[in-house]
Amino acid sequence: MSSVILLGAGASRGTLGEEAPSAADFGKYLGKAVPGWADEYPHLAAVVRFLRLRIAKTSEKSWALDEVWGAIDNRVKLRRILGLNLPGAPFPPPRTKTIYQRNLDAWGLAGFELRCALARVFGTALDSPIQKAAKGKGTMAATVKQLQPGDCVISFNYDLLVERIIEALGKRLVTANASSDSTDCGEAILLCKPHGSLNWRQTVPEDGRAVQILGSAILESAIDFDPAQNATVQPVIIGPVPFKSELILPELQSSVSHSDNLLLAQWSCAIQHISEAERLVVLGYGFPSEDLHARFLFTEAAARRKSGENLEIEVYERSERQFTKVNEQIRAVFGPASRSSKRYRISCTYRGEVLP
Repeated sequence: MSSVILLGAGASRGTLGEEAPSAADFGKYLGKAVPGWADEYPHLAAVVRFLRLRIAKTSEKSWALDEVWGAIDNRVKLRRILGLNLPGAPFPPPRTKTIYQRNLDAWGLAGFELRCALARVFGTALDSPIQKAAKGKGTMAATVKQLQPGDCVISFNYDLLVERIIEALGKRLVTANASSDSTDCGEAILLCKPHGSLNWRQTVPEDGRAVQILGSAILESAIDFDPAQNATVQPVIIGPVPFKSELILPELQSSVSHSDNLLLAQWSCAIQHISEAERLVVLGYGFPSEDLHARFLFTEAAARRKSGENLEIEVYERSERQFTKVNEQIRAVFGPASRSSKRYRISCTYRGEVLP
């Protein structure tokens, strides 16, 4: 039976605890883990203060990752209407990183600082908890253990938790890429990370330099403008925002064509495997309606499934109440295609919460 495991933030949170915060709790956790975060990330802090009158329940003490990242993304896209002035942005800029002397776009610098904060929270800070979890017998490890060669893991998380678990189990792993055949993984498990990963190192612009897939998450100290390469070094990660420019506007990706192709491969391989899977195991992912592109592409995968190919879906969530909500979203994604001329059946079962 071909299987796909789908991982959301709840999978890492359930496995690692509060050290792997959800998007909704990211600002609150950052304030706890880095008490002086507003001084270390001054442009990001200025954005959060700016958004207090624009996004409910937003303050320096508590803000949601997806809402703040989405606001930064939208502000840049709508700059011709709204401009790029950011009240409270530091001037003169800090001297802690070279990029501050090269870039005066306050909103762009806020996005840069957000990537630094993500590398700090989900990168090296999680090394020890992830190593411990990889040797454990939690829900994710038990689920991954059942995978067979040719099966697929789709992770929307930036961290390296599932990679370490697969390695600890002695299974071979390959990352989806533009040059590989996603239908033939040999003796390996295929990994798709549609939102990117903290161990994918890119330079912007690339100037012919390929993305490097590192053995560990890129250090926050390494994220900066590198004069020797005349480029900014950063991880390949994209935000949980409704409209992903990286996917729909190729003309904007001409300077980073390799990372662009890498991201496109994650989505195309994920769609293909979901369209062919007999079993889908969902850990801590809620099929959020606000992630419009992911929702559209999952619906496309559902529509591509062949008649008679039934799908068994197992869901791990923190409560039965939350499962009910996820089940509704799953029915909205797979329902139209499965009900059309009774093409195939889907069954959705609650398996409990994600345990460490």
